[in-house]
Amino acid sequence: MRTIQLIQSQAGKKLRTNCSAIECLGEKHRNGRRWLFNKSPILASAEMVWEGANWPSESGEFFKGMSVDARSAFGALASYFHCPGATVLISEEQEPSNLLVLLDGKVKISMNSFDGRRFLLGVAGAGDLLGLTSVVSGIRSETRAEAMYPCTFASLRRQDFLDFLMRYPATWQNVGRELGLHNAQACARLRMFGLTSSAKSRLASLLLGWCRDGRQTASGIQAWCVLTHGEIGECIGTSRETVTRNLMDFKNHGLAELRGTLLNIPSRIALANYAAIESVPDSQEPTGCVNRC
Repeated sequence: MRTIQLIQSQAGKKLRTNCSAIECLGEKHRNGRRWLFNKSPILASAEMVWEGANWPSESGEFFKGMSVDARSAFGALASYFHCPGATVLISEEQEPSNLLVLLDGKVKISMNSFDGRRFLLGVAGAGDLLGLTSVVSGIRSETRAEAMYPCTFASLRRQDFLDFLMRYPATWQNVGRELGLHNAQACARLRMFGLTSSAKSRLASLLLGWCRDGRQTASGIQAWCVLTHGEIGECIGTSRETVTRNLMDFKNHGLAELRGTLLNIPSRIALANYAAIESVPDSQEPTGCVNRC
């Protein structure tokens, strides 16, 4: 497992000693956007220019509604880098030094419990800000951020980010919305643990929560799952074996099926009833889906 400081150090050494490394990276095309690696000898590191300051906003709230000038100024302050999977970006008890913006990839956000078990809080996606609470408050990080796959980030020094907020006061509203989103997600996770006693109920609650980002099809709601059974277990405080057993039980009853990364739930109401869950988030669904279950 590699830390982000090591990644940046190694990247800088490679590019300073071998210009062909930059040429090898060259131009990247991701989701129709173009990455340009900065070949300036002054910035001899794995830094890039985010062309057009077209910041992603698929997951977070920070860039939504931000002015073009503010986006450009934000981009001018940032440095950019890639990292491989399993890179530890932020560790628990780490002093706040940089704000990280996830541009491409997935990052696990987790924390250790008092008995040494790891609890998975969620998965960050494109547009999410990592370390925002610590950067704004100045307190040490209470969570750990680890890249699940190769990821691309923009990084701002803490003081540069705070100065940016002072120059563009309207962006404080974006920070408030982002922190509010983090709080809502934490409350949803606490509600799941506080109001559901069994592993079966907690697993069903987690799957139903994923349905918010799913799409309605003729066979029910389909959503993507990027977690392994072990990581799902870390989300709900149980073992991988328990997750596998309950998923098989849901499948045998025609309530939910996970094939690779695709989750299909024919009826959210039927799954909630089976798992003894009283409320179903966003439970509107065609009557036919309910009847088929």
